[in-house]
Amino acid sequence: MENIIMTSGSDIQGYEITDYLGLVSGQTALSAKFFQEFTGSLEMDAKESKAMTKRLAQVHQTAVSMLEEEANKRGANAVIGITLRYNELTSSITNNNTIGIIATGTAVLVKEKENRKYEGVHQDLYVTNYYTKMLLRPVQVRIRADKNTTRISPIFMNYRNEEIRAIRADVELTTYYDEKVVLRDMDFTFEKNNISQLEADWVECDIKEREVKMIKDAKVIVRKYVTARKVVACDELPISTTLSYRRLESLKKKRGIDAVVKYQSNGMIWTCVCGCINKVSDAECDICARKEAEIKNDLSFNYEEMLEKMAGLSNVTEMKNLVIKEYIKDIDPDSRMELLQTLESALQYEKTRGDMKEVVIEKVQNIFES
Repeated sequence: MENIIMTSGSDIQGYEITDYLGLVSGQTALSAKFFQEFTGSLEMDAKESKAMTKRLAQVHQTAVSMLEEEANKRGANAVIGITLRYNELTSSITNNNTIGIIATGTAVLVKEKENRKYEGVHQDLYVTNYYTKMLLRPVQVRIRADKNTTRISPIFMNYRNEEIRAIRADVELTTYYDEKVVLRDMDFTFEKNNISQLEADWVECDIKEREVKMIKDAKVIVRKYVTARKVVACDELPISTTLSYRRLESLKKKRGIDAVVKYQSNGMIWTCVCGCINKVSDAECDICARKEAEIKNDLSFNYEEMLEKMAGLSNVTEMKNLVIKEYIKDIDPDSRMELLQTLESALQYEKTRGDMKEVVIEKVQNIFES
């Protein structure tokens, strides 16, 4: 008989149940005379107690062994939910009482769970500061941590595909508690160093594994970098984006990983999505070479302007009037329908629940950023 796993629980640690094969049981009996042998006095001495315990253990094991035998016949390799119960049986022939011991359980097939390798924790964060002139731009920070080591690898845009051999930079991380973790003078090298998107080799850093998941923001300040010809010191100070992380993420998905601001133009200068400020006479961005005409043609509805105006109103009724009067004709049909449904629903809630202004602004933002 194969060894069968036995448990009173509903599952077996380290195993998963693949099939249920039905209820199984094992039974044995114990004559009532056995108990009468120990009823001569109110209290049993140690020798009597040990004898009774040993005998009870034997009949228990007999019942369980019979249960195990039946499970084996069913093709099971485990029995779960095992219980033992006692029934008093009366014989009309001998007029003697007998105690029945019954073991029951569910026969199952189980298999050992695959040992999943611990993969640690990781974060991939967009960099929330940017340079307006430098041709080498940090755009993302990747962090990987396991039980022993934490490593970091920034990604840089290399707009001119220059051969970059190393970059020295400070990495400033911010946790959900707004606590700063600054990694100073980190030296990054590259397996491929003359491509437009540089992924730094992984570098160990002094961050605890439990801290990695708490990081919400990453900034990178480039100090200097090494090309094939010289060492270049970076004197330009980076600018922090004014966009929320959610809006920054949405912008990057639409415009590219190096996008940090919305396109703007005042007739004299225009700001590319990469953050570079160009002359109105420049047909393409001086840094990333994006063409202004293509950016303008690709612009979707400017929902941010609408949101700013909505934030200055006092209730949902005024918000709906603003949308219908000034913006509804410029919104694509799908977003238009969802927007009107949101506003109408908010109007009904506002009558019973009061101020819905902040809720509406968040929902409208989700419509255009999803």
